[in-house]
Amino acid sequence: MELLDITSAFYSWIRGGLLVLFVYHFVIYLQNKDNVHKYYSIYLFCLTVYVIRDAFTNPVVQHYYEYISFSIQYMGYAYFVAFCRSLVNCKKYFPKLDKNAKILSYVLLAFSFTLVLVQYFFGYEVQKKVVAYSVPLSSFCAFYVFYILSKRKTRQVKYLLVGAVLFLIFANISSIKMIRGEFYLIDFKVHRMFYYFVGAIIQSTIYAILIGNYFKEIFEKKREAEISLLTQSNQISELKMIALKSQMNPHFLFNSLNSINNYVIQNKVDEASNYITKFSSLVRKVLQATNENTISLEEELQIIAIYVKLEQMRLKGNFTVNQTIDKTIPLNKVRVVPLFMQPFIENAIWHGLSLKKGDKKLSINITRKTDNIEVSIKDNGIGIRASKNRKSANPVKRKSYGINIVKERMRLMYGDNYDVVIEEISCDNETGTLVVIRFPLD
Repeated sequence: MELLDITSAFYSWIRGGLLVLFVYHFVIYLQNKDNVHKYYSIYLFCLTVYVIRDAFTNPVVQHYYEYISFSIQYMGYAYFVAFCRSLVNCKKYFPKLDKNAKILSYVLLAFSFTLVLVQYFFGYEVQKKVVAYSVPLSSFCAFYVFYILSKRKTRQVKYLLVGAVLFLIFANISSIKMIRGEFYLIDFKVHRMFYYFVGAIIQSTIYAILIGNYFKEIFEKKREAEISLLTQSNQISELKMIALKSQMNPHFLFNSLNSINNYVIQNKVDEASNYITKFSSLVRKVLQATNENTISLEEELQIIAIYVKLEQMRLKGNFTVNQTIDKTIPLNKVRVVPLFMQPFIENAIWHGLSLKKGDKKLSINITRKTDNIEVSIKDNGIGIRASKNRKSANPVKRKSYGINIVKERMRLMYGDNYDVVIEEISCDNETGTLVVIRFPLD
């Protein structure tokens, strides 16, 4: 009967199918350089190498297969564990479990090489016994991987588990028949490897669909982020006019959109979404503020908080912010020029802190001085002189009118009852810039 002949067309078709799937996933890996396709293509390669063993009748080939037939399976299992880790994103969601799974992969790889040494020194029969006694280890590995997968309650994981469990059942039937005899357990007129072949092709088919859906979802999320980016981009023309009115530097707006675009390109969907949310909130508040001649100091601080957070995200959080506010100040009643703090904070970040190495700090203090409000903005950056020297050495120069516009609008609002002082901090142990802004409480 055909199913009893391991070299028959039925088994050849399955071998060919596994080979085609291996080539398919390997080509996709070469195009995208992603770990999911890399580990899965290696796993399929090991599986394919194992199942084509009986297609060769040459004694020399069979002799060498005695060295690798068991070893290649355990090597494949090691890369299957790595494939599961990548697909489930175990490192992000379960870092402790991921470390153990990584160690498990190394153990399986070490065991695969150990089997080669056993074959070399003790022969094939001893190697078969070692494999038989390793069943508890294999079972433990399998159930540990299943345990990790079960932590993620997604449709992908369900299919991953179904494919893994089915293959494990079929492969174990073949292994038991290899050790106990052709007709042990199930007395069908088929070759003992029939179950292994069937399990392998079922699993591979399920996983081909699974991986396709996995990347389809990634592309859909990326497209949604790109749509959000386009929505924000459509506001650029209006935002440039807003920037002139509200003192917000247009370069900040363009750079923010570029930051979102970079997150999208790098497929960092969560980061892009977080940035877009904060950026949209800032734009909305700026739109509201610029329709008013004055806003409350409370609203001003809310806008500045979002602005500073966006700048921290752009600079990968490499500076800290400390803010203290005098509790006697009625923040919701004090009226101020919209975004009067923004250009000073922008200068502190980009002309002071971003150019400095080491610990970077920005301090914002708001205190009440009798009938006045005093706002101090202090950074421990490179200082005014060093910043000017860098600007003069830079052939690309850009004028910034933000601070002058703030002063002009404060003059219109307070007359001569305001003051803006910018000082350099320069001593043996400290550098930086201090800005003090004073205006009437009422």
